[in-house]
Amino acid sequence: MNDVSNESMIVSAMNDSDYVTLSSNVSSYDAFITVLQTTIIAVVSSGIVLSNIVNLIVLVSASTAMPWATRLFLMNLSVSDLLVGVIACAPAVIPAATHRWIYGDAWCQVSGIAHGSSGAVSMWSMSMIGLHRLGPTYFFLIVSVITYCSLICRF
Repeated sequence: MNDVSNESMIVSAMNDSDYVTLSSNVSSYDAFITVLQTTIIAVVSSGIVLSNIVNLIVLVSASTAMPWATRLFLMNLSVSDLLVGVIACAPAVIPAATHRWIYGDAWCQVSGIAHGSSGAVSMWSMSMIGLHRLGPTYFFLIVSVITYCSLICRF
């Protein structure tokens, strides 16, 4: 019983330099998993950021090829996903490698809020794209079934 209390006192007295020494004693399997996880997070984060930058460039340059409202909804979706990549995913590479959150409590809150709100904005953007493309069809279906069938079904 006395050994357990001594161990807990030693663990509670450790500082950051002791953490580095303890983390160097990991097995090769744990090191492989850490490298694999960090690599996957870095590749996915880079893919998110680069693909959304390309999307924004294409959407801005497509002046007449696409309707204005659809292009605006797609740009909103792309900016939202870009923020997830920049604020939530890219900063996760270093904590994946070190197994520590180095950015502090404020950035943790900002990252969580940005990730959650960007997810909601993405869902709303996709919903608005669908409503914009199918809106007139649903309007005729809901408001007047007879008008819908006479215009669309042509029986």
